[in-house]
Order: sequence, then C-alpha cells, then structure tokens
Amino acid sequence: MTDNEFLAGFVNCTIPRAEWSHEAHVRMAWLYLRQMPYDEAVALVRAGIQRYNHTVGSGQGYHETVTVAFVRLIDARVNRDANAGEKFPDFLARCPELVDRERPILHEYYRPETLDSDAARDSFVEPDRSPLP
Repeated sequence: MTDNEFLAGFVNCTIPRAEWSHEAHVRMAWLYLRQMPYDEAVALVRAGIQRYNHTVGSGQGYHETVTVAFVRLIDARVNRDANAGEKFPDFLARCPELVDRERPILHEYYRPETLDSDAARDSFVEPDRSPLP
C-alpha cells in the first residue's frame, strides 16, 4: 500500500482494525510530520486516532500522553532536508527504537505508573524521567 493509500485509509477509517498496529500509528504520524509543521500534524494525529477508534471500535483506547509523546519523538527523528526521499521502511530501519516492544521507548521518559494513570490518558503529562526532545 502506498503512503497516499495508507493515509487515505486512515482518514476514511478503512484500515482494518487488525492492521491498525503500533507501527501503523508511527507510519501515520511520520507521514503527517513530513508534510506539515508539528502543531498541524499533532492536531491531525489526535483527531484522526480518536475518529478511527470511534468508527471501528468503542471509541476508547485513545491515550493523549502516548500520542503526543510519540509524535514528538517521531518529529525529532524526521530529518526533513536530508531525508526528503526517505521511505517508511528506511525510517524504521534508522529508528527501530520507535517500534521496539521489548524495550518501549516511552519508558525512557516516563515511569510506567505515570503512563498508566487516568491523568496521562486524558491529557498530556510531561515526562517524569527524562525530557522529551
């Protein structure tokens, strides 16, 4: 699936739920961040995930801190000038820590109990281990 097809599937909520993986979340944010400034991208990521969750599921599962923190981490790794032609598989090869389930990258920035809190789910909470880029 091309990047345009993937993003259209996300916007239209036609990506099958079984394919809406963590890697798919990263790909979607990466695509937006390559096309627009951070503030615009994070707004589309937030609204899009919430819309997708509501359309294909119960509308639950959205986590504000995880969403914003990942968009910031991805944004810090997107080199808009040097890697303008970079493909998503190449981005993942360069930044495998973003999809490493054995060592979740957010644990470098947050204590697990912070991420598990209702406050972190409902609104963005600053890291309590190390500052985000």
